[in-house]
Amino acid sequence: MNLKTILRSLPALSIAITGISLVFSLSSCEPPDELSTDVNVYTEEIVFTSGESAIMTGRVLAQGAVQVTDHGFHIDTTDAFLNPIVISLGERNIPGRFVGEVHQLNIRNNYYCRAFLVENGETKTGNVLSFSTVSPQVLDFSPKEGISGAPVTIEGVNLTADAKILWNDLVLTPQEVIAEALLPFNAPALADDPTITIRVVAQGDTLTLPEPFEYIIGTWTQLAELDDNERNQRHIYFEDGDNFVYGLGIGMGHMTNALHSMSKSTYQRSTYFLPSSPTEGAFFSNGYFGGGSLQKVTSPVLQLDVSQEFWHFSNGNFTKLADVPVELYKAAAIENDGKVYVYGGERPDRSRNQLIWVYDEGSDSWDFLNPAPFSPLGSLPHFRIGNYHYFITEDGQTWRHDPTADSWQRLADYPGQIDEYGVALVLDGNAYVGMQGASRKLYVYRPGSDTWRTKAGFLEMNPFYTIGGWAADGHVYVIRMQSVGDTNRLLWQLDPEAF
Repeated sequence: MNLKTILRSLPALSIAITGISLVFSLSSCEPPDELSTDVNVYTEEIVFTSGESAIMTGRVLAQGAVQVTDHGFHIDTTDAFLNPIVISLGERNIPGRFVGEVHQLNIRNNYYCRAFLVENGETKTGNVLSFSTVSPQVLDFSPKEGISGAPVTIEGVNLTADAKILWNDLVLTPQEVIAEALLPFNAPALADDPTITIRVVAQGDTLTLPEPFEYIIGTWTQLAELDDNERNQRHIYFEDGDNFVYGLGIGMGHMTNALHSMSKSTYQRSTYFLPSSPTEGAFFSNGYFGGGSLQKVTSPVLQLDVSQEFWHFSNGNFTKLADVPVELYKAAAIENDGKVYVYGGERPDRSRNQLIWVYDEGSDSWDFLNPAPFSPLGSLPHFRIGNYHYFITEDGQTWRHDPTADSWQRLADYPGQIDEYGVALVLDGNAYVGMQGASRKLYVYRPGSDTWRTKAGFLEMNPFYTIGGWAADGHVYVIRMQSVGDTNRLLWQLDPEAF
């Protein structure tokens, strides 16, 4: 472009620049817009629903202070809101979020919700949200057992304020409904059924808990004060027909090789002496016994002299059998279908053994199975129900061994305090376990439901410990001996179903 061309274009360029300046000048002279004074309301969200309650949020929309005489929510079963539940939150002078809560809704219903506000006598409403209430549920209760008046709590979700408890056929009112989740109450007096089906009725729904509550029952009777004045410890015991046999171990503080055979009907005793050295901590089951320490064991003893002899006792006769392949102290033994299974125990160096040895009665010989997942002790509860062998460990675990499949399964934990030398007696397919040490507590294990339940105890004025026991004809029998002073050996009978 030459100079002439540039000069010719200057007037037009000048006019354009002048026009632009004018526009900017006029714009800068206009007054600014005023802030909006509109006040509106918005329904934000439904943040919670249950069986009869809901929580929702809304928001007042404004650019400054407001003068709202009321605000809140409308709840109705139709979006026409012809007969709404009104949640009134009162006056408000600032914009922002607000929260509402409604109760006493019907379970499993569809509802509509909208926020509202009242300004200068005019009601403004927000957008409409829908929600549904849900069904109540019962999940669990605790404790599972107790006596009359014991506190019980039902756990659930979405429980309604009108909830009632059906205790079999008795209607109970909970003390309160806590957070729609807990129903506390007290167990009423035991009537004619100790096993209680618990149901909850909430807004017409009947909800049944899967397990029953059980009253702690059982009646103990002292049958006899026995004439035996020998204080036995770490001994053996078993049934021999109509007789109860106990002995070996420590008697009156000294090792003894005496076995006492007591008639279970007349309580008359005969004493027999093992034609061998006495032992303590021997394993035993159904007339078979063996192993054990040849010396009285005290805590500091680190090396034991352990017997490997194996015997059978019946009708006053001792039969010596094939020696145990290993030296074992406090091993656990269970006789089952012509075989004797010997589990765990301690080796002579006091280390724990997990091997399982099996004696075959027909061949008078020993074999072995795979090691157990722990080391059973004969001084802790163990028993047989059917073809299964059960063991309680030092930390309260319950294990079941299937000797046919040689497999193990852990079951419900034992609820009692762990101590040595109690009873583990099987009656009508259930095991009655407990009374270790000076404890008077006895529990029943039901393999069908894998549950432990407490049986009623009895009063002893002085500390006693357990000698042994048996089960027959619907009853459990336990011999207890006073631990200090006079031996005072007592025979107790439990009717486990009486109350």
